Amino acid sequence: MRVLFLSMWYPNHENPVFGTFVHEQAVALRECGIDVRIVQPIPYAPFPLGLMSERYAALANIPERETYEGFEVYHPRYLTLPRHLLFQHVGDWMYRSIKRVVEEIHADWPFDLIHAHATYPCGYAANRLRDECLPAVKVVHTIHRTCIIDAPNYNAACRRKVQQALDGADAGVFVASEGLRLAEALTDGRMAARSHYITNGVNTAKFSLLEDDHAVLERLRTQHANSWNLVFVGYLNQRKGIRELLPAVARLVRAGKKQLKLFLVGRNELGDYIGDFIREHDLQDNVVLVGSVHHSMIKHWMHFADAFILPSHSEGLPTVLFESLFSSTPSIFTRVGGIADVVEDGEHALLIEPGTTDAICNAIERLMHDEALRERLSCQGHALIRDNYTWQLNAERHVALYASLLQEAGLRPDATAATAPLVPAAH
Repeated sequence: MRVLFLSMWYPNHENPVFGTFVHEQAVALRECGIDVRIVQPIPYAPFPLGLMSERYAALANIPERETYEGFEVYHPRYLTLPRHLLFQHVGDWMYRSIKRVVEEIHADWPFDLIHAHATYPCGYAANRLRDECLPAVKVVHTIHRTCIIDAPNYNAACRRKVQQALDGADAGVFVASEGLRLAEALTDGRMAARSHYITNGVNTAKFSLLEDDHAVLERLRTQHANSWNLVFVGYLNQRKGIRELLPAVARLVRAGKKQLKLFLVGRNELGDYIGDFIREHDLQDNVVLVGSVHHSMIKHWMHFADAFILPSHSEGLPTVLFESLFSSTPSIFTRVGGIADVVEDGEHALLIEPGTTDAICNAIERLMHDEALRERLSCQGHALIRDNYTWQLNAERHVALYASLLQEAGLRPDATAATAPLVPAAH
């Protein structure tokens, strides 16, 4: 079976941590026998933007085609504007930009399905490709937070485009029940019969410790042996709760928790805010701005941490949840998106309400002072993910979905379904 991924998110040589969850799914599908290629449209960076902006310069350096860890990846350019300006047109702009490339791929490598990550704009563009160019191809959308929570609220025209994209999908995959509810509301229930709940997961091989990893961990633990180490992994922005997390750490340090040390792992999107906050509150010994690291290094930080925290205001179902729990790291998450679908408060992780410094302080203090709680969360969180939420299981369920779509259409009656049963979303 041949599947073409269409996604704005995918690692490339300029940003090897961007969209790693899409890559992990592609790897797991390949291990299930699915032949996968990727089309990752890249925003057009016309002159002189490439000279004026570091971000646009990096985009301009991405080649039209490359191989990434054995996958053929294509990078057609499409028009999109800053701050989601005229975003209702981006789906059509993307379709026109990728049409020739996708048709050429299909002529050389006739794929069976397009799997679009984000129902808008990628799913919308995939629907048009099927309807206007490739009528035998089926289209699956994975509906993520950005396309079901953000995009419909940019303006009324964007909302209609998202509705149109959802209505046109042959199947919709939801990583969180919140997205499922929103999609059914947007389509007045029309999406129900084509909806499937398949969560993300963890690459158990990548997040298990190998011999070389122990030396890295030993260096980290030796360097920070006298501190209680709290780790955050993700983009450092307001939606991730950084503006509540830093004041919480400052309050705890003022209250005598001098041993508390926060490591911020990820790209800083808050400008000078974090550095200024550290200086103003004298937290040079308590907050470490690590910066971006390759995805292969995330497990070092997870296993090193005494605890992990993700105090987001909004999420779909973050991959770092599966990675931290599989690493047996006692964790704190906010009760947003699909997080409470997966973990039970006090059994697998601590769940708190978003946007409150008090809740962050209380949760950190609980973990710092309750060794039995840390041990319970460590053991039960690991077992939960190991047994239920891996990329292998995710891939097997997707193969079953792909096969059912092709068999129903009479396109590939011999398509092989995966061993994991296909579970439609509950309604």
